[in-house]
Order: sequence, then C-alpha cells, then structure tokens
Amino acid sequence: MEEQHTEIFQDFLAWADSSSCCMDLYCIQQEHSIFKDLDWLSSPRNSADCCSNNIHFNNYQLSLPNGYPCGENIKIQTQLPSTFSSDLPCPKDKDIGHFPNMDQSTDGNSDYLTNYPPLENRQRESFHSPCSIQWNIHPSTSTTLSRMDVCKMAKQKHGCQLLLHHLEHRNEDIIIEQCCQYFKIWMKHPIANFLCQRVWKCLSENQQMDVLKRCSDELPRMALHTYGTRVVQVMISTATNHNIRQYLQSSLSTIAKLLFKDVNGAHVIQHCFLYWSHEDNEFLYRAIQENFVELATHRQGCCMIQTSMDFASCLQFDNIVSSTLEHLFVLIHDAFGNYVVQHILDSSKYERHIQAIMRKLQGHWYEMSREKFSSNITEKCLQIADETTRWEMIDEIAKDASHIGTLLHDAYGNYVIQRMLQVASPPQRIRLKEWIEKYWNSLSRFRYGRQIQYNLEKWMT
Repeated sequence: MEEQHTEIFQDFLAWADSSSCCMDLYCIQQEHSIFKDLDWLSSPRNSADCCSNNIHFNNYQLSLPNGYPCGENIKIQTQLPSTFSSDLPCPKDKDIGHFPNMDQSTDGNSDYLTNYPPLENRQRESFHSPCSIQWNIHPSTSTTLSRMDVCKMAKQKHGCQLLLHHLEHRNEDIIIEQCCQYFKIWMKHPIANFLCQRVWKCLSENQQMDVLKRCSDELPRMALHTYGTRVVQVMISTATNHNIRQYLQSSLSTIAKLLFKDVNGAHVIQHCFLYWSHEDNEFLYRAIQENFVELATHRQGCCMIQTSMDFASCLQFDNIVSSTLEHLFVLIHDAFGNYVVQHILDSSKYERHIQAIMRKLQGHWYEMSREKFSSNITEKCLQIADETTRWEMIDEIAKDASHIGTLLHDAYGNYVIQRMLQVASPPQRIRLKEWIEKYWNSLSRFRYGRQIQYNLEKWMT
C-alpha cells in the first residue's frame, strides 16, 4: 500500500508541476498528514454528492476536517489538452493518465472534471506538448505556507519531497529561514537531512558562514553521523570560499583520527581529497603522521591511508613512506598494516622507495616467508624486484637446503616457493628444481605439494 501511495503521489507531483495547488492541498489537511496517508488520492468519488466540506479533485474527493471554514464546495478547475505532459520525469516509467476533453457541464461549469478515469484504468500515452494548468481554489480556503507547516513537513517523507519541489520552483524564503534555524537538528534526521542538503546550496557565502557558526559544536559529531555526514559532504563539495574551507578544516581537525577509523568519516575524507587542494588537506596528512601505527593497523584506517597516498603530493607521500619505514616490522606482521606496505610497493612514485623497503627487509626473507601476513610482502617483492635483487632474495631464502624443505611443507611458505618458480630466470629455476626433487615423494601427500609438482613440470617443459 505504501508503494502504491508513493506512486500516486509522484503522479500527483508531476501533474501539479506548474501549479501551487499541490502545496495548497497539503496545507489544507496538514494535521491529517495527507501525503503520509494518501488514501484520499486513490479513493474514487462515489456519487455526485456535493457536501460542504469536500474538495473535488478530478474524479476524487478530499474531505476537509470538521469545522474548516468553507461555504461551498472547492472546485479545482483545469484547462487541459487531450494529452497530458509534464516537465517532471516520472519515476519507474510510470503510466501517466490521459485527460479527456470535457464537454459535459456540471453545476453550470463546463470545465469541472467529472469523467477522469481511475488510476488503474489509465492508458499509456505519448506526450508531445507541455500541459497548461490553471487552478482556481475558492478564496475562503486559500492557504499559505507557515513556519509550522515547514517544521511538520520537513520530517515527513512526502512532506519533505513537496518542500524540495516547492523550493526548486519558487525558492521561498520561509523554507530557507526555517531550515537555517533548525539546521543542526535536521542534519541528523533521516528525512530532513535532504532538505538541509538542498537549502545549503541555495545559501550565500555569508549565510553559509552563519549556519556553520550555529552548528560549530555539532559539526564534528555530524561528520560521523549516519545522516549528518551527507550534509557535511555537501558542505565540503560546495566550499569555494577560503574562509568556509578554513572553518570546516578547523572543525574536522579536532576529530581527524576518528574520521580515518569511521565508515561515515571515511566518506568525509574522500570528499576532502576530491574537492580540496593538497594544502587544504594538510590537516589530514598531519593526523596520519601523528597516529600512523594506530591507523595503519586498523581495518578502516589502513584503507584510508592507501587512499591518502593516491591523492598526496610528493612531499606528503614521502612523509608516509618515512613513517612506514620507521614501523616497517610492525606493519609487515599485521593483518591490515601489510596492505599499506604492499600499496607503497605497487604504487610508489619513485624507485628509491622500493629499494629502501627491500634493503631494510634484507636478511629477513626466510622468516617472513613462513608467516601468514609477511609472506605476502615476500611474494610482492619477488614480483617487482629487478633481476639482481631477485637473485639475492632467492639465494638468501634457499642458501640452506633445509630451508627449502621447510618452506615446501609450510602452509604459507609453499606460496613463496611457487612465486619463486614463477619469476625465476632459467638458471635459477634449474637450481630450485634440484633442491625440490629431494622432497619429491613427500610433496605428493599434500595438496599444495602436488600443486608445486604440477607447476614445476609445467615450467620446466
């Protein structure tokens, strides 16, 4: 039923696109949440009954609340062509109804619509010309949008949609005024936050600064909030004024470490990288330097450090590499930290960074090959190393025949052996084959041992 009502509401918005009637109808029964309970849109008029508290909307009627001041029926009159059209696109490719020419006269009014077909009987039409709609509502029932209306509608699903539609076509100051007044409350509302995003784009730079000052105590928390983070992201993406960017940087710098470790905060950081310069984002790189190990060994933090390297300037990238080298042996044995090291090896802007990491790991290749996370680093270095460095690595790992036997039967070391066979030169591969053949019979008892036998036979042919 909710989906049906939503679709009816979308049709109604499309039909009333060029008119104020949709807002007036909403305001008439605001207390009854017309657009929250849309039965009035899908209830056909039973008869030609004309009671004093009915609005006749095409072939539907809307009952006004008891005591509503109206002396006679409200007749919504339209002038429509034979086919209907709207500039507002209709979601889900909905079937839009055909409005027939009305020749019948009702109560002396030839334009009064009485034969509008029910929604389920509408036919798909091809639309060629825009619709010309003229609404005439009885003066005694004319309503205006009040502050209370905006406050109620902003937190209702269809009411917020109607405010957004109203704001787009009229840009009413009362909507902007009320939204600015309750901005820090509505930012974290699951529905009203959409109105905050739209209103923020309508504000001048001075108005935006005023709103920021009002929300200064809430802004850091909003960056981590499920709904508030969306508004903060819009603020960042539209912050063209230096003072506004500086104010946002000052607020976000107080929780920079939390932004890196939080899923919602991560989206805020990504917007900073996308829309701000290296200088504007310096506070984020400073937070990385101050909390490097804590962030690099965190599930979300390690991902954001990798992202920060992709957007960093040369100096900022060098600082991250320096911190990585300082804590290298902590990172290579960590479930998340090893990915930071691998990212540097994959995307290093300078060869010197790769050489610096490999020099520091020299003498530890065998121990690293037997551990779950550091073995990934060993494989990565075997892949990207030049021929001379690769020779040195293989000689160090295989300098003792017992090392090869241990790695062949190790749950992680066997992958290093397979990588060595894959990247080794022909002379190195022959040497490895001689060492592996000593353990040939025992390898067939293990699944990964059989894989090594298969790969060796394939590469030696």
